[in-house]
Amino acid sequence: MNKSSPYSYQPYSNKPGLCIIESKGGNMFLGIRIESASFPTTISAVQAGIVQCLMYGQQPAVIFYDNPNLSGLEYWINSLSIEAKQISEQELNDKATKLLESNQQKLDSSNLNPSQISNPKQTTVVTSVKPIPLEFFGLLRLSNDLHSLEKEAIKSRPILLKIQMDQLKQALVDLCKLAICPESNFSVGALLWTNLGVFPGVNVEFHDWSLGLCAERTALINAFSYGASEFYGIFIHAIDGDLSTPCGACRQILSEHMLFSKIFCLHKDYTWSEYFVHDLVPNAFYTDSLIKFPK
Repeated sequence: MNKSSPYSYQPYSNKPGLCIIESKGGNMFLGIRIESASFPTTISAVQAGIVQCLMYGQQPAVIFYDNPNLSGLEYWINSLSIEAKQISEQELNDKATKLLESNQQKLDSSNLNPSQISNPKQTTVVTSVKPIPLEFFGLLRLSNDLHSLEKEAIKSRPILLKIQMDQLKQALVDLCKLAICPESNFSVGALLWTNLGVFPGVNVEFHDWSLGLCAERTALINAFSYGASEFYGIFIHAIDGDLSTPCGACRQILSEHMLFSKIFCLHKDYTWSEYFVHDLVPNAFYTDSLIKFPK
């Protein structure tokens, strides 16, 4: 993250990378720029904030920003009839800090002690893209184990139990119902396993196809907006797809954030396939010569 935009992921530029979207219901969503070594797959701050707002079932109403050069700003304001409010950099950073703190409090209040779960075989019913506590899927201990592993210990990755996979399967099926896909009618859901919880994502489409985002990337946006920094695995399901697997753009993005983690793909017949990200993206595009702002 560069020094001028502490909330965004910008190793390649110092372009404006922060905004806040306020929904018609008064809820706030953090829009952060997530850059990619493959520049065209970069997610702009405005796109991230709007997509997240829509994923949560709300309509964008106001955008707060400090720099008029924010990528795509004018287009999104005009296409969605959003009210634009330019504020100072300090005001925007203060709002972002408060929003991150609020998100963190929501995470803290939703985390359960294992003793609070009366039935370990319970099924989590997913009705929104709100973060899911790790313990719902029995992932808390495994997350701690993974945190302590070095990349060289890749073969030591633990195997998930059938009961966990069944719970994740039902959660993915539920999640696909929340997809916003009026163009393709092809619903996809993703659950991103992080150090702070499991973050859902769904595909979000617009009339302009180039502005939509896949479920894997919206899950990443969701996780970043809560401050997640470690990504242990991702579970995906395309409810009408014979074979569920990430598209090329998502593979590139995932390779930049979780190259040594696993992708768990749930197919139409409810069978699973597992891959390491680096196996699905052999010789992924990346070069140190592009990096201007090391993390």
